[in-house]
Amino acid sequence: MYNELRNPFFDIVKEPIKTESGALIPNKVALMNRETSDVLGIVSPNYEVVTNKQISSLFENAIELDGIKNVEVSDHLDSITKRWRRRFTISDDRLTFDVNPKVGDLVNVCLDVFNGYDGRTAYGYELIGNRLWCTNGCTTGEKMFTARYTHYSGNAEQLASEFEMKFGLFEKKVDTWRKWTTESFSFTQFKMFVESEERKYIGPKISEAIVGSYHPLLQKQKLQETKWGAFNVLTWLATHETNARKGSNVFSAKYNNINRLANEFYEI
Repeated sequence: MYNELRNPFFDIVKEPIKTESGALIPNKVALMNRETSDVLGIVSPNYEVVTNKQISSLFENAIELDGIKNVEVSDHLDSITKRWRRRFTISDDRLTFDVNPKVGDLVNVCLDVFNGYDGRTAYGYELIGNRLWCTNGCTTGEKMFTARYTHYSGNAEQLASEFEMKFGLFEKKVDTWRKWTTESFSFTQFKMFVESEERKYIGPKISEAIVGSYHPLLQKQKLQETKWGAFNVLTWLATHETNARKGSNVFSAKYNNINRLANEFYEI
């Protein structure tokens, strides 16, 4: 699991912007990480900064109000700390589901909270699955599991109420995964999916590596040649086989491309 050593709750300062000759650029300021002096975004002087700390506190309060138990927290920052994700992995029994009761394949819910300091990224959250077999992230890829907010309200009660609706939708998605455990999906079908024209964004080298991982990862995860098995080949690769030059892998291009591939698996 990625271990973020940098502080996600650093102070943000606004500083004026000047040209090389020293002329002040009007109506623009730079958002900067006080600890590292990295420039995170260019905004207007009146831009309201919603801090990672505010967002974390809001979601922690909503989780407490909702009565959610057994929560593990991990943080992810990009290379210069302008984007942040905090993952709340929930081991509460009411949010843990057995996708394949015949063999036991448990998935619990992760609440992925995000925020950004680039002047364009709204804060919000999305729900994903966490396969307990080896913290294999099961993506959902649908808007119904994502919420974005352009203005900060600080209303933890409303957020807790939203959680209940989203959790209900998530449980229905588990039914899709259960169905997938009974649907055959061959290596040939997997190869055709990955190498199709619609997925040229992957690139030939990564495509070849993904296809070559099919049988080894099915065997490693003790999965059958089903849609559930093929899906977990993709989510394993996104979770375990992607890295960023600096910062968390969840902000790397490879992670995002394989994640996109996994999300498109719902369309076939």
